[in-house]
Amino acid sequence: MSLYDNPQEFSALKLDPQDSTYTAGQSLPFQRWFKFKEAFSPQLVYGVMDALPVRPRVALDCFAGSGTTALSCQLVGIESYSVEVNPLLQDVIESKLTAASASLFVTTLQRVVRRARALRPSVPKLRKRLPPTFVEPGVKGRFIYFLPAAVAIESIRQAISEEASVIDRRLMTVALGSILIEVSNVRVDGKGRRYRQGWEHRPIGANEVFQAFYQRTTEMAEDLAAMTAVPRGAFTLLKGDCRQHLSSITKPVDMVLFSPPYPNSFDYTDIYNVELWMLGYLDSAEQNRILRQSTLRSHVQVQWPQGKPELPDSKALAVTYGLLGEARKQLWNQTIPEMVTGYFEDLAHILKTLKPKLSEVGTIGMVVGNSQYAGVVIDTPKILSELATPMGYEVINQTELRSMRTSHQQHRTEGLLESLLVLRNR
Repeated sequence: MSLYDNPQEFSALKLDPQDSTYTAGQSLPFQRWFKFKEAFSPQLVYGVMDALPVRPRVALDCFAGSGTTALSCQLVGIESYSVEVNPLLQDVIESKLTAASASLFVTTLQRVVRRARALRPSVPKLRKRLPPTFVEPGVKGRFIYFLPAAVAIESIRQAISEEASVIDRRLMTVALGSILIEVSNVRVDGKGRRYRQGWEHRPIGANEVFQAFYQRTTEMAEDLAAMTAVPRGAFTLLKGDCRQHLSSITKPVDMVLFSPPYPNSFDYTDIYNVELWMLGYLDSAEQNRILRQSTLRSHVQVQWPQGKPELPDSKALAVTYGLLGEARKQLWNQTIPEMVTGYFEDLAHILKTLKPKLSEVGTIGMVVGNSQYAGVVIDTPKILSELATPMGYEVINQTELRSMRTSHQQHRTEGLLESLLVLRNR
């Protein structure tokens, strides 16, 4: 008899929708290390876990982001697999999941700060490795960093690179990355980078950079010290495109929980573009292009293969593609219909790859969002449900988490839903 023969196999989620977002967990230990607006919360992870018929032994997050699924599992002794393509976020995840000595970290930090204050990085070399808009004087009077702030950041980065400990280098790189927007002239939201109002009249200098770095590393040291005695579950971080790496998972997975990029035509690597360049993860436009092409087809920032797509097995997707095709001249980008179908082709491939990886009690939870173009709503849960059913999945829960705003192209109206879709093997 299967455990799923019990009619109470997935109980009602005991979750306030407001508790599902990153905001609900942003002040928690480890979670506060790096602001990650797109993440869901530990409360959502534990809510799904509590609704399962049995306690999972192995969990998987296909789009690990800030590592919330893995960290939440690790702190209750559950082994996890995580897949992440963004090299900055890979370091964020590993910094949270890898045990480290708080006292050694503080000693290393003092040495790094002393070294950084003594360094005098080459300004011409700094400008050469960064896009022209990053450092004063920038382009047409606009720049992300005043020169003293940019030099201070580079000094800290170089001082960190000279440390022998991989763990300490990673922790401090994450700390430096977490303050880069705070000490810049811009702000970043879900649709890109914008200059702060009046930034020209509020120059940010070296002292602000060092103070912010010290504040963040102090918080990290406090969290490391507080969690020293907490047992940690095993974890595996697979670095790269999840469409390629899922096949390397060898253990049966009891709980899959992830949130893919939404089909909103936005490249989520752009959110971390400043950190990727300033910290040295990127040093050329070609590297940036390769990273973008390694992500899910949720955006139009790179050229995807063209031509009429072979639509996955979903009536709702076929209707949506037809409506988008009719509205093509009204779309701000003519390739959006193909992007949308490519997005669901990618997710269908992931669901197909996951199926044999699931244990007898394996359950998949996906936090997904709708999008809208020229009045055509992309009903993501419905399309995914139709794609999953012919593969042998059963939809056992769909919970609306919150209502999101549309993009500025859609005049920022309310009404697009973010939902949790739960599947199991039939």
